[in-house]
Amino acid sequence: MLASCSEIKMLSLIAKSGNYVIDPDGEGGLPPFDVTCDMNDKNGAGVTVISHDSESRILVDGCDARGCYSRDIHYAGVSMSQLASLTRVSLHCEQFIKYECYGSVLLYNDDPYGWWVSRDSTKRTYWGGASVSRKCACGMTNSCANPSYGCNCDANDGVWREDSGLLTDKSHLPVNQLRFGDSGANEAGYHTLGKLKCYGTA
Repeated sequence: MLASCSEIKMLSLIAKSGNYVIDPDGEGGLPPFDVTCDMNDKNGAGVTVISHDSESRILVDGCDARGCYSRDIHYAGVSMSQLASLTRVSLHCEQFIKYECYGSVLLYNDDPYGWWVSRDSTKRTYWGGASVSRKCACGMTNSCANPSYGCNCDANDGVWREDSGLLTDKSHLPVNQLRFGDSGANEAGYHTLGKLKCYGTA
């Protein structure tokens, strides 16, 4: 049995998108599992796609303390250990993450209000599109709403804003949990988390 959708595509260039069974850590290890293969995305690299229960746009409100809102992410029919084995055999993995905010700050200071938890249960304080702690994508390009901060949401200016982008450190993926705060009276946020996508052979 093959380790990933990329291996399936390498073996058969005419392989079609659809559901397949893969076994990233090989025979005798963790059990094989079902995945969706997108054979057209990423220039036809054969992308392994893993769904979860929190892909819709979900409201965060009525919770003011740091990280008081908590959402565990459950991946369809597969364990974190199995997903870790997929990331190890893949050259690239990514997961889209977005926070829309109204008066709800994100990575505001050394003790942030929002963060995500990686597969090893570690609190991660960088956001999609960034690789540096307390930064979002706009913080990497110095294009945030308030240049004093590393995220658009941290402007905290009574305007609906958004921080979004791809998480790409495969050793941290997939996202295990989302945490937010600063969503009390007259404040709110929405989170969206994309599917885990892995491609290429490591």
